[in-house]
Amino acid sequence: MSEILRFEPFASTIEPEFWSGLAQHKLHSAQLSTARTPICGEFTGGRRHAPRSATANSASEAAAQTLAVPARLRISKDSWSKTGAEQDGETDSSSQQQQQPGVAVPVDGFLYNTNTIEEFKKSDKSEILREVGASILDAIRSGQATRTPGLLWPFAMLSFADLKKYHFYHWVAFPAVTADPPDTTTGAAVPIADFVAGGSADVDALRTAYVEFARNSSAQSCGAFVAVYQQQNISSPWTLFSLEDWGSAVVEEAAGVGSSVMLGFIDPSSHSTRPGWPLRNLLTWMRYSHPETTDLKVLCFRDAALGSADTQKSDAPRQQSESIVIDVQITPATELKAENQVSGWERNEKQKLAPRIVNLSSTMNPVQLAESALGLNLQLMRWRLAPSIDLGKMAATRALLVGAGTLGAYTARALLAWGVRKITFVDNGRVSFSNPARQPLYDFADSLDGGKPKAAAAAESMRRIFPNVDAQGVQLSIPMPGHSVSPAEVDSTRAAVQTLEALVADHDVVFLLTDSRESRWLPTMLGALHRKIVVCVALGFDTFVAMRHGVYPSAGAFEDTGSSDTRLGCYFCNDVVAPTDSLTDRTLDQQCTVTRPGLAPIASGMAVELLATIVQHPLGGYAPVPQKDAASDGSGDGVFGEPEHQIRGYLSGFRQHAIVGRAYSMCTACSPAVVNSYRTHGFDFLLRVFNNTLVKESAPHTPVVSVAGDDVAAANDSAGYSYLETLTGLAALHRKTDDMLDDIEWSDDGGSDDDFVAL
Repeated sequence: MSEILRFEPFASTIEPEFWSGLAQHKLHSAQLSTARTPICGEFTGGRRHAPRSATANSASEAAAQTLAVPARLRISKDSWSKTGAEQDGETDSSSQQQQQPGVAVPVDGFLYNTNTIEEFKKSDKSEILREVGASILDAIRSGQATRTPGLLWPFAMLSFADLKKYHFYHWVAFPAVTADPPDTTTGAAVPIADFVAGGSADVDALRTAYVEFARNSSAQSCGAFVAVYQQQNISSPWTLFSLEDWGSAVVEEAAGVGSSVMLGFIDPSSHSTRPGWPLRNLLTWMRYSHPETTDLKVLCFRDAALGSADTQKSDAPRQQSESIVIDVQITPATELKAENQVSGWERNEKQKLAPRIVNLSSTMNPVQLAESALGLNLQLMRWRLAPSIDLGKMAATRALLVGAGTLGAYTARALLAWGVRKITFVDNGRVSFSNPARQPLYDFADSLDGGKPKAAAAAESMRRIFPNVDAQGVQLSIPMPGHSVSPAEVDSTRAAVQTLEALVADHDVVFLLTDSRESRWLPTMLGALHRKIVVCVALGFDTFVAMRHGVYPSAGAFEDTGSSDTRLGCYFCNDVVAPTDSLTDRTLDQQCTVTRPGLAPIASGMAVELLATIVQHPLGGYAPVPQKDAASDGSGDGVFGEPEHQIRGYLSGFRQHAIVGRAYSMCTACSPAVVNSYRTHGFDFLLRVFNNTLVKESAPHTPVVSVAGDDVAAANDSAGYSYLETLTGLAALHRKTDDMLDDIEWSDDGGSDDDFVAL
């Protein structure tokens, strides 16, 4: 029993960037012209999608949980570049990519843009359909559609662009030449897996055959084909031909006993029984090009996106084929009640034949469009890969970058890509001629006339890249241990400390990106005091470390000097000597950052991803490190898991590993003794650190922590211990070690081989 063949209509998907192109077209090209303008679009094979949360115990359950997606024709910013016919003449990589497995079928379109809303409303919609429909029939009768099947599926768009309000009125049509009486189907749609005799092997062979066919066909010719299925040919059961070969000797030769010859097309429908809209005009082609054919099988091929079976990873889950085969009975042209009947205007959201309106008043200016585009890239992560990610947390993170050199530039770009909108640079240098090649925020002009201040130039560059970023530059020389402060410099040094502390307090994360050890000391101590997330990056010639500092759980924890301090260590916690002047009397290779050029972007990217992992963890800066030997059920691990403490990488051998180090009670930067001294004595304490001023000892090996009064002396000068080492107890530790070494009696006797035991 035959039934009327029903089709799944197209639904247009128009990307916001297309409207920007329409605005440019109207302003700079069309102006007052209403001439028809060629554009293009594309569609792909229809696939059903399973919700991410869905779980299934069998293939049948998985199929039941999938959801049909409307057959979509995509209209994007690329729709203005070239039509599908022009793409066929291209040999560049973009055209070649069209012909790869997962091909998108290009289709030509026609834009009818009007000058007023009244003209838009009064436009003869029926005439537009007749005009495009006539072009379809002309292509069929002239044989062009046989050579280029893409001519069977043009679309039309009627539009009006209100550029004052950035309102875009539009109506899309997918013209289809209708048959009256309609074509019918003589049986139920059969899934391809049930149609073939060889099971999944034959289904995989069909995909492989299509990939080969698409590679050897033009972009507009791979959307329709002749498919021959030879059940007895186990190794190559499928052979695909162009439409020109329908009914030819080559097809007849390929088809033998037990073979099926089918009309195939890329089917955008994901409906279980209904083919997609392109089949309507393909059947019209068959009606007029091969009137002798009235009964045929149609292969609705929906699996082009899966590619060849040979290209799938062996460990990837197997994708179910969704192609179907239907038996169609075509109404002969001689039996049609009327010719040139065309339908196809799209229905709106309420399923009514009416136009749509897009209001882009808040996003159409270039800055807002850039904001939307960047947000889209981040939002796409939430669709499938990381649905629980909180992008607002990253966007709200205020980042302070101490250092605007190579590390600072790459870190800033990565933060911007993550959506961070508040970035402040601190640096006292100027852009030199060697910087632009290694530091992507600067160009040659920045290095002229002595060079622009780095911090300001970096912030300006960030605003050029993305105008919505709140980027600021602070020209500041960071006071450092071992770098003496003269009486004339006290006030300016005090102001620098106040500025840096205010910046640390006003930001959520501090990146330490300077090129000397001692320049990291003050921001490390201030980060510990204000309990901020601190991420430190340091480079060697071919090694790097990216690490986070531990955060004090509360202000009261500054008083804890015992074993209960379980914080992670800072950059200085592994050192048993205090930072001192490493910049004086350096040779040329020591004055420059000598490192392999590819190392900085790797280390910077690692540091930013470490921050993202911290921010997305429910405990933030207090997140524990991963437990290497303990099984985890994933609960409470954060979106990206638990953040590491230190990541150390080596370009030699391309190795990388993560290590953990706890806070050191005698650390010269983050220990309670140091933080409390600053809380108690403020800038006076820092002056002692900068000038390396030592204090008298009240008892052997016991430093006087108080810095009040005139008890300054040159005690311990002969031992060479710094003020920080004396304050934290490192000096006492060193002297104790020296005393132990003095107590050891070393023998000068050479001994004999008999004194040694063979192991």
